[in-house]
Amino acid sequence: MVCFVLAFSYVSCDKSSTINSEIEENGIAANYTVFLSGNDQLNAVQLSTFNDELVVDSELSTFTSIPSRYKKFRTSTDISFYYTSNCQGYIQRYNAINDDVQVLDVFSNIDPCTIDVTSIAHTDQYVMIAYEMELLGKDKQRAVRIFSNNETSESYMELNLDKKPIDLISSRNRLFVLTLNEFVTDEFHLSVFDLTSNEELIELDLGFNANKLFKNGLEQVIISYPELHTTIDPITLNKTYTNYGENTEPGFMTSKDSYLDSKGTMYFIKDSPTSTVHTVPAIYDFQTNNTVVYLFENILSETELNVKYNIGSTSAIAHDDNNKYMLIGYQKKNQTSKGGILRVSTAPEFKIIDNIDLDGVPQSIFVN
Repeated sequence: MVCFVLAFSYVSCDKSSTINSEIEENGIAANYTVFLSGNDQLNAVQLSTFNDELVVDSELSTFTSIPSRYKKFRTSTDISFYYTSNCQGYIQRYNAINDDVQVLDVFSNIDPCTIDVTSIAHTDQYVMIAYEMELLGKDKQRAVRIFSNNETSESYMELNLDKKPIDLISSRNRLFVLTLNEFVTDEFHLSVFDLTSNEELIELDLGFNANKLFKNGLEQVIISYPELHTTIDPITLNKTYTNYGENTEPGFMTSKDSYLDSKGTMYFIKDSPTSTVHTVPAIYDFQTNNTVVYLFENILSETELNVKYNIGSTSAIAHDDNNKYMLIGYQKKNQTSKGGILRVSTAPEFKIIDNIDLDGVPQSIFVN
């Protein structure tokens, strides 16, 4: 039913003939917030379970719809979106636990249409945005703006960089900025800042092909490369390296959406060019360094895949820890503004719990 990938080995898999679709399960009542893209807008709806089926309750009234071009950053409880509207730049942050929304005008002194925002991140205390801007007759200005959630005004602190910012992540009150020396060496670096003093503590050389920053369940910083990932302790900055065997790369480096469950397991979207659907759900365990890949053609019949659900691509992923369900958001084939969500149980055996069709394509899913 699934593909199971170890760090240094690969086990292929065959389709099971005993999979039962739409198996009824009496799970714990659940509510979900789903961010949907459609008609060049991003909005949000709330789902709940009624008679053991998913239903749409209402649109999320606290969240203001935004243009579909945005940068996002999410944790298990919060999500932030950077977007521009009428050449003004905003970050809208939503907390799924208390249904609270915060909107910041992050470039009141700069024309957002003249800059390139490369990454955003947030913590419980801060919202951070990295950007670069052309300066007339000078080198580009590169910086990270930091807004405090405790401030009643939109004042900020700005950290200047001498290299292009690529990605951001924060851990243990430190900010980690992945940068690229694009004009000299094409090498990547990691700048580490203390968020209390805003001082740069150190800059680490990362070599070539560093791509993205993540965190695992232990709050360690993960630097993703095509052939390995590096794990950095946020306090001591000690490094450990996890190399992948040939054709066993987890693939979370390119995931457009990911979710870290309570055990620190990552649910993500994996590129799978040779499968029927080219983006598929996958799970990566950082402790055991193995990946489970779910190919739709191995878990659905041809009629279910192409007619009943009409799955074109995986677009979002999450995990309901209470019910032990994986939530798979998908875009319908050849329909840019239509999608759905499959709820599935992955253990002890794979079971489809239910499905809901949606007027929009899921981009992020939160379990409330």
